[in-house]
Amino acid sequence: MPHFAISIAYEDKSEIISGIIFDPIKNEMFFAEKGNGAYLNNSRIRVSNKSDFKNSCLVTGGPKINSKKREFIFKEYQKISTDVNSHVRKSGSAALDIAYVASGRYDGYWHREINYWDIAAGIILVKESGGFVESLNSGSFAEKKIDIIATNSKIHKELRNLL
Repeated sequence: MPHFAISIAYEDKSEIISGIIFDPIKNEMFFAEKGNGAYLNNSRIRVSNKSDFKNSCLVTGGPKINSKKREFIFKEYQKISTDVNSHVRKSGSAALDIAYVASGRYDGYWHREINYWDIAAGIILVKESGGFVESLNSGSFAEKKIDIIATNSKIHKELRNLL
């Protein structure tokens, strides 16, 4: 499945200032800069407006084969997919998954034990498109492996409570 991206973020003093995610197969360029919004091929993007959590479309990834949390992650996936009428996807590209949340294609994203560099550009994209991004670890993105959630404002609390 040709679903991958090039993802670059610029960080200054522990804050992401800008990010770009490029999908060369679909020729889609997602870009965001702090205070200037988020864009897809020069058109402004926003997170989805979905408020009905049961009918939201979510995306996730993992777990890695050697993950210590493997069983926990599978149980969490099962619990959430049961709660949202099986609208949970796994595409294999964390960068595109989070860019799709920023552009409203998905309503929410969560991932356990992801590398910061895989999602850094997506963090600014979601924030600048009106969404919420939160680290499920100590509230910081400074961890080596991150547990992350990214959603619109309307389903964030429900998804967060399930995690």
